[in-house]
Amino acid sequence: MKRIHQPHGERCRFPGWKAIAVVVVLGLISGAGPWASSYFPAFYHLFNPVLGGWSTYDIKDASGEESTLTFAVVAKKARVCRLELRTPENGGTAIASYLLSGDPADDDNVLLIHAKAPGSPALELSRQSLDRLKTLGRKTFGGSAASIGPATGKVRDLPDETLKVSGKRLLCRHLKVVGLEGRTAEVWINDSVVPFGVVKLVSGAESMTLKKFGRGAKPMLKGPYIKVEVP
Repeated sequence: MKRIHQPHGERCRFPGWKAIAVVVVLGLISGAGPWASSYFPAFYHLFNPVLGGWSTYDIKDASGEESTLTFAVVAKKARVCRLELRTPENGGTAIASYLLSGDPADDDNVLLIHAKAPGSPALELSRQSLDRLKTLGRKTFGGSAASIGPATGKVRDLPDETLKVSGKRLLCRHLKVVGLEGRTAEVWINDSVVPFGVVKLVSGAESMTLKKFGRGAKPMLKGPYIKVEVP
């Protein structure tokens, strides 16, 4: 297995899925939503940006609300890649596209963001604009949205398990995250799942489950873009 990303050493963070990047990026422009302390939703993973690789997840929060999120590597040259996040919204697809020099969990690797919601113009946020937004004192990523599993925790290895996804059997590294507040989560990882390796994540009634994955992803988000200037 490749090395798994663990923010802050042996601690890991999980995202608030109700406020994924598209919602945050578009919301901050209108003043309707919170901005993030990071440019990308953080969760326990390995980062393997293979060109054309994609993965789609079914996500359920503690209230039983369900959503779908797709990650797709749509361009790659040397160490720079473009990653799209896609989710159904208002009869269409909301998309956030990240230009990255490495793992998006590290803010320094996020070079540019393009974003578009159905019925709205496509926006462009430069690295300078993103850095400026972080100085405005907005709330952390996800605002008050509940995360899947503990916000921080220690990671324990469990016996490997084989999970079946889209007719394929995946041998997974099985991990348990024990949070300081007593909450726990279990995560199943396989490095053939591009770009983050997560096959399944479960914490109580909350879950993130790989629905399908593959290769051949192409860009869905295209310009022209309106550049967002942050004074």
